[in-house]
Amino acid sequence: MKKILSMTLLISALASSSMANAQNQQAVDPLFVLLDVVLYRPVGVVATVVGAGVFAGISPLVALASIPKPHDAFKKTAGILVLAPAAYTFVRPVGDKGFPYALGGT
Repeated sequence: MKKILSMTLLISALASSSMANAQNQQAVDPLFVLLDVVLYRPVGVVATVVGAGVFAGISPLVALASIPKPHDAFKKTAGILVLAPAAYTFVRPVGDKGFPYALGGT
């Protein structure tokens, strides 16, 4: 009985570990991953900081632009200047070539 239980546990452990490796993985270019980490991520951080500064500087104008309907000038401006570069830098997986990258609905 002990051998059957041990054999069952061993087979189930082997079967479940192969399922994790069976997931669809996209081919990633190692040169692009290096370029992404060394160049694109730091540029994305700078773009996020500069975009936040620009957004803070033009916020009085954005306030005037949000007076008429649909009153979403702040949301659109923040999405373009701050959230899109931040999502591209911090949310996007390393090596993903998707651009522009935005959080759901911005």
